[in-house]
Amino acid sequence: MATFYKGAGIGTHWHTHDSCRVGFTARSPSTHPETEIFIDHIVANIPNSPYISLTRSYAVAWHYAVFFSARDPGPGKPAYIYEIEIDDSLPHGLNLLDPVKEVVHILPQPLRGIVNLDYMADILNNPAPQLSNPSSGFSPDVERQLIALVFAERDAEVLVHGYIPPFCVKHRFEVEFSLSDLPSS
Repeated sequence: MATFYKGAGIGTHWHTHDSCRVGFTARSPSTHPETEIFIDHIVANIPNSPYISLTRSYAVAWHYAVFFSARDPGPGKPAYIYEIEIDDSLPHGLNLLDPVKEVVHILPQPLRGIVNLDYMADILNNPAPQLSNPSSGFSPDVERQLIALVFAERDAEVLVHGYIPPFCVKHRFEVEFSLSDLPSS
């Protein structure tokens, strides 16, 4: 049994729709799951995604609940953190996806040139293409893939494809916090 969390800031969909009663569905469950949509979901939180973001970290869920609220969560108007338990025998149609495993397999192989001398000769004998974003040092695709990996690791993120039924949602914790409580620098 694995435990996951999802932060729901004030004004967000999952703040107004109690997942303890309705479960979780993706914003666009009928969108075909593709690697590019997977990466866009992590990097840019695109609206037409067939995925649901969860985290293994209560602290990350708390951060999302507090800092992605339309206003400070406080007495009488808390943000929420959902605790979700998913058994190893997944409910029908539910898939848990590790973003690192999903993205890393499409990255260019770093040792390919060292192992394949013909490939390395092609690289050395052809002029280097210009980067579309020279300041980043990466091509746009590799840059997005690396950002997705960093964000997924930072957030201890797991993406879910399919419907998370209400019986998997074990708790909805209330979060009350004023941003004015943060120390000033």
